[in-house]
Amino acid sequence: MMLLNNTLKSKTNNIILLYIVLFFLCSSLIVINYITIRILSASRAYVNGESQYSKGQNKASRHLITYLYTENNKSWESFNEEMSVPLGDQQARVALTQNLDESIAKKGFRKGKNKEGDLDDLIWVFKNFNSVPFLKKAISEWSSADEYVNQLHQIGIEIHEKNENHKLDLETKHKLSTEISLICEKLGVAADRFSNIVGDGTREIKKKLIFINIFFIVIIFISVSIYYTITLKKILASENDLKSKRVELHDIIKDLEKTKIELSTEVVQHKKLIGTISHDIKSPLKYLAMTNKYIYEKSKNYEDEKFKKMTKSAYSSTLQLFNFIDSLLTYSKIFFEGNSFENSRYILRDLVQTKCNLFHEIAEASNNVLVNEIDKDITTKINKDILLVILHNIFDNAIKNTENGVINVYSYIKNKKLYLVVEDTGKGFKEEDLLYYNQLSNQQSTEKLMLRNSGIGLHMIIELIHIINGDLKIYSEGGTGSKIEIITDLN
Repeated sequence: MMLLNNTLKSKTNNIILLYIVLFFLCSSLIVINYITIRILSASRAYVNGESQYSKGQNKASRHLITYLYTENNKSWESFNEEMSVPLGDQQARVALTQNLDESIAKKGFRKGKNKEGDLDDLIWVFKNFNSVPFLKKAISEWSSADEYVNQLHQIGIEIHEKNENHKLDLETKHKLSTEISLICEKLGVAADRFSNIVGDGTREIKKKLIFINIFFIVIIFISVSIYYTITLKKILASENDLKSKRVELHDIIKDLEKTKIELSTEVVQHKKLIGTISHDIKSPLKYLAMTNKYIYEKSKNYEDEKFKKMTKSAYSSTLQLFNFIDSLLTYSKIFFEGNSFENSRYILRDLVQTKCNLFHEIAEASNNVLVNEIDKDITTKINKDILLVILHNIFDNAIKNTENGVINVYSYIKNKKLYLVVEDTGKGFKEEDLLYYNQLSNQQSTEKLMLRNSGIGLHMIIELIHIINGDLKIYSEGGTGSKIEIITDLN
């Protein structure tokens, strides 16, 4: 058993470990794809930003040259407007490089005409991956381009000041125009290098992403295959175990069927034994009781009171013994046959009277009176044999414990329940016996014929009461008199 538990524990631990590995792999794949997609999105945004950057400086250069030769203030305003694009990107780069507030970087990117939805990705990539070789190189090219932008901006300011002071001659204009063209060429080269570096880096990321995805997918496939193999082995092991259990169950069923046949044989044998006992014991006892009754009747003609008393006692004892054996055999038959058969409806008073007549002479021997006060209109379908055995034992117990008294039988109906009550004026029950039998009556499964000082009579009653789904209550106060209630459904 310990080996089996250890095996199951080991399998469970393996499966849990496999789940952890799968969870880690899937989570890692999701995180890596998320980071990669965000980097690619930011790379695209940087390329778009570079395009705006280049357009801005090119337009600014054209407007500056126009302003240089025409001195038109509108061209100057257009120069400043277009120049704000690369200068805005420069502001963002400086803010991110110096770890300034993100709002400053966003403000610069907005001037650089970057889309609002790309701002967070631009900042996130710059802050977290600025040491990555391709991005580090791109930022260096961006910084170089910003130097040329500053030179262009400075030339523009110089031209504007000289125009305001009318100090620009034609030769100076040609010279400044040549400088602007050289700066634009250098800016174009730097912009191209920036775009190429970002493009190459993006393509490299795509390649690595493909390899990483393939790697994780292969690992997940292997893990799932291992899990499938383990599960399949468990299913096959379970099937083998079920087959083994079916064989065991089949053997158990065979044993049970064999036991059932043996029990049936024993029941038949017990029934035959009971029949033999009924014939071999009841018949002589009945004959002996009739003989003693005859002797008792004849003794009434004699004047010897002691002889009369002895013959009466012999007759009474023999009759009690016969009735006890008869009751015990009936009790045994009931447990073999059960309460499966239906009784026809009968008058309860008439059934009780048969037992009163049976115990009449025994009661007289102890100077007791048996009174039947059952309502003649009450009928029932309670099993007659069971009820007769119950009444027999109650009457027998009451007569044994009562002298010069009254045993009264009556009934009433309450809450759709039939109450059959036997009261006597005898010596009653001891407190411990009263508690014992009431507790025993409340149990759903009583021990068969547990012998106590009071004999087997009350145990038989309790057993039989349970068969008819009834209840039993015993009352006795002060050690004088007793009352036994049989409670059943009114049927």
